[in-house]
Amino acid sequence: MSSTAVLLMGYGSPQGPEELPEYLADVLHHRPSEAMVEEYTRRYGLIGGSPQRRILDSLRSKLERRLRPEGLPVYLGVKHWRPNVAEVLPAIVRDGHDRVLAIPLSPYASTWILEPYRRTLEAGRQASAKAPEVELRSAWHLDPHFLGYWSTAIHRELDRLGDPTATTLLSAHSLPKRYEELGDPYPSILTETADAIARRGALERWAFTFQSAGNTTEPWLGPDITERIVEAKRAGATTALVASFGFVFDHLEVLYDLDIVVRQFATEQGVRYHRVPTPNDSDEIVEALANVAARAPASAAG
Repeated sequence: MSSTAVLLMGYGSPQGPEELPEYLADVLHHRPSEAMVEEYTRRYGLIGGSPQRRILDSLRSKLERRLRPEGLPVYLGVKHWRPNVAEVLPAIVRDGHDRVLAIPLSPYASTWILEPYRRTLEAGRQASAKAPEVELRSAWHLDPHFLGYWSTAIHRELDRLGDPTATTLLSAHSLPKRYEELGDPYPSILTETADAIARRGALERWAFTFQSAGNTTEPWLGPDITERIVEAKRAGATTALVASFGFVFDHLEVLYDLDIVVRQFATEQGVRYHRVPTPNDSDEIVEALANVAARAPASAAG
């Protein structure tokens, strides 16, 4: 009889400054410069360290409790750093499971997002005593609990702000434009999701935008959130309400890129910055993930 387990897969983060050099080397696939390590040490210091591992541990525990009636244990692995997916998969097999439902903690079925997970899952299968059946379960961006979280949270913050001019900026991480040119569906999936959130929440003043573009010479997807803030100001907005729906949980691109860098930009423009809390380990996200785990079987990955 097949024994199934769930594997939640996150991005990964360092637990302290001493881990940054090796962590960045894992992300970049080469050793980082001393200047880069110093800069990221500064950024993580400004946000008080990454909360990612604490959030993911809590999310794993809550989902396991939610799935207890189905008898599905839940494991956690990350793409970069530890516990790495490639190391967790053999441990799942050692625990007696021969089927794994692998769920990325990004709901978007983008090649850019999924291919690294596919590679590390395959590495984990090859390292296992007996390669398990692995089903990669992605594309949960239109789950009603995921959309419901954002629409409810946005309205809660709009009510709290009490500013009829407030413009909601639905934000997601940018990518180099070459990914779109290569056919990655990422931009269209994000547009679909933003439209769905806006419709569900009956938002009147809102715009879709990108954030966290890399500091490289090649062009990145836009418009950037700073451009949207300027546009909103010109349209009469005195408040920018940022909903970083491209992410499920807090990490550097939310707590530093938005709450420090973009906040400073908005303040300089004379626009009040406010951000909608990310879902993190909320009940709505636990329910969304439970829905993903309960899907009818699809073709196995590998």
